[in-house]
Amino acid sequence: METYTKKKISKYEAKQLFEESGLGNVDSIVECSEAEFSSVFKVVSDNKNYYIKFGADENAETLFYEKDLISVELKIHEILDKSAGESPAPLHPKIVFSDLSLEKVDVGYIITEGFDAPLKGLTFPNIEARKRVMLQLGQDLAKLHKIKGEGYGYIQLGTDKTWAEAYKKMIDRVLADATVLNVRVDASGIYNAIARAEPILKEMDDCALVNGDVNYYNVFVDRKKFVYQGIVNWSRAFYGDPLTDLVSFRPTRTVESNRWFVKGYTSVTNVAPDYKIRVRCNLMRLYIGLVMLTEAEMRFKKNSIPYLSHRRTGRKVLKKALTTLEKPFNEQTKGNI
Repeated sequence: METYTKKKISKYEAKQLFEESGLGNVDSIVECSEAEFSSVFKVVSDNKNYYIKFGADENAETLFYEKDLISVELKIHEILDKSAGESPAPLHPKIVFSDLSLEKVDVGYIITEGFDAPLKGLTFPNIEARKRVMLQLGQDLAKLHKIKGEGYGYIQLGTDKTWAEAYKKMIDRVLADATVLNVRVDASGIYNAIARAEPILKEMDDCALVNGDVNYYNVFVDRKKFVYQGIVNWSRAFYGDPLTDLVSFRPTRTVESNRWFVKGYTSVTNVAPDYKIRVRCNLMRLYIGLVMLTEAEMRFKKNSIPYLSHRRTGRKVLKKALTTLEKPFNEQTKGNI
């Protein structure tokens, strides 16, 4: 997929950098066309899968938090690896090499051990196999959310003492990006919805590490055994409301639409769907919708298929969130999250 944010790297360059890492000779290498933000290549070396991921083009326009994301990913992996000594760690690919020196190529890059296949486009042999993967994914996310931080927000931007402060800054900054890019949104309606929900925002005190980008492209599965392997792409992680990852998985649908995913999650961490949970989920939908609308302007050629798809989905997610948040909160005890 061609995007404005990708650093243009040839297969030859990626192959050379991999072999210079000392991990082995390249048997095969292919660019991952589904990657949107960064150039990513799948490498096979000595019958093992690896991925080499590069930072964004240094001249590209990016969202407020998309700064030096390779360094962010390294930091998040350090946090994940450290957590393994304290409790079961969420499954993630191991980083086996990194170079932030900019000496060989003018962006940082990392090499990770490779999982097998993304959930997107995967055909399961039966419903039981799909249930098993969804159950395992839910359980893994619950493990992730047991990793706690001391401040809320994106670590590369500096954290805040409360989630209410961090969330409102995130909204302010993405709206500022949207304004610069002439993305038309109802800013006053958004701020009114947040103001109504502020008491619930202020009550949220679960400073959990969230992936922030859980989707069908980033969830990986062993395509032979049909078991869950883990989540890739941790560069958008932040400390905040753990419900973020439940919403981001299928933002246009209800959380309960994938009941085995929810069953896996609640088997580790109990989440009762009361009106406060529903409000928090829709606050995160609001943010996700804004991000999708705005990033489309930065990443894709106007009127291309990815551009139109991102805008359409972003509008749908944003509308779903605002429509629900405009209702009296006592009505939000009805229906699904």
